[in-house]
Amino acid sequence: MTNGNSKNFEVIRKYFKNGCLNQYDTLLSLLHHRLPYLKNAGIILKLYQSSAIAVTNNSKNIQINSYQANYNHAIAMKNYLEKKISKYVTGVFLHGSLGTNELVQYSDFDALVILNHSTFNSKQSLINVATTLKKSERIMQKMDPLQHHGWFILTEKELEDFPTRYFPPSLFEYAKCLMGNNRFQIHFRNQTNVIKLQLFKSYCKHLLSNINRIEQNLNYYEVKSLLSGFMLLPSVYMQLKSPEGVFKKDSFNLLKGALRQEEYEIMNQVSEIRANWVYQPPMLYKIILSLNSFALNHFFKKKASGKIPTPLKKKLLDMRPLMTTFIQTLLTKANHEVQTD
Repeated sequence: MTNGNSKNFEVIRKYFKNGCLNQYDTLLSLLHHRLPYLKNAGIILKLYQSSAIAVTNNSKNIQINSYQANYNHAIAMKNYLEKKISKYVTGVFLHGSLGTNELVQYSDFDALVILNHSTFNSKQSLINVATTLKKSERIMQKMDPLQHHGWFILTEKELEDFPTRYFPPSLFEYAKCLMGNNRFQIHFRNQTNVIKLQLFKSYCKHLLSNINRIEQNLNYYEVKSLLSGFMLLPSVYMQLKSPEGVFKKDSFNLLKGALRQEEYEIMNQVSEIRANWVYQPPMLYKIILSLNSFALNHFFKKKASGKIPTPLKKKLLDMRPLMTTFIQTLLTKANHEVQTD
């Protein structure tokens, strides 16, 4: 994807997150949650319409099995979207543990929606789709009150120049189609090693920053976000070697085979926390979630999620040096293994 197109679609995804494109929009949402969507709809339509389709050198036929499980939150999501915006949707796909039906207490609602061209025909259709997807996040939060992301969003136009760094194509192999088309073709380009290495270093820098600030972020929301980001690291690292990415579950064994046992051990400790995760949201947190206000979430949601218990706090602080060393080890390996000449 060309740099200009990439930036356009990043802004479009930001709009679908909450309608806000700047800090002023966040304050505007305090007056009414629809105001940022109304204010910025024209900008988004122009960005979409001005984004040209580039010629790419790889293609892949995607075929995804239909969702056959009967998990109540997934069925509720399907019913809601079919009723509200089915004509604007190319497809809705469940991935992660929801797609493979391997749910645990820690699991969140991982889902991708591909929006067709008609979403961007008018301000009215755009606002309708964006606000409906935002409201549907309440279903995600019923499954996981600590859900730290909403929808993964792609547009029909992006199928012609697929953003592999945003959604690795390998994820489709383990996904399930909740509604819409389950067969389509994507076209994508191979990223240069320079770009791949820059993206990996940026991800590691962000993760190290969160680990270094762990004392200030010992609430359930930010701790789960940190642990989830750390457990995604093997997949992000393995993507350096595979243009289509590596499924997260497979990435652990692949990385384990590339490291010494003592180097990998910290990932086992983080995975153990995931396996034993238990969370009951406080009443204030439940109220904030029910209001589904971006401004309230921005200012109050994290702290309202509740402080983690002392034993987990101590464990995380003890693990911090090992987490830092693990990231530095992968950075060193990436610098040695990825040729940027």
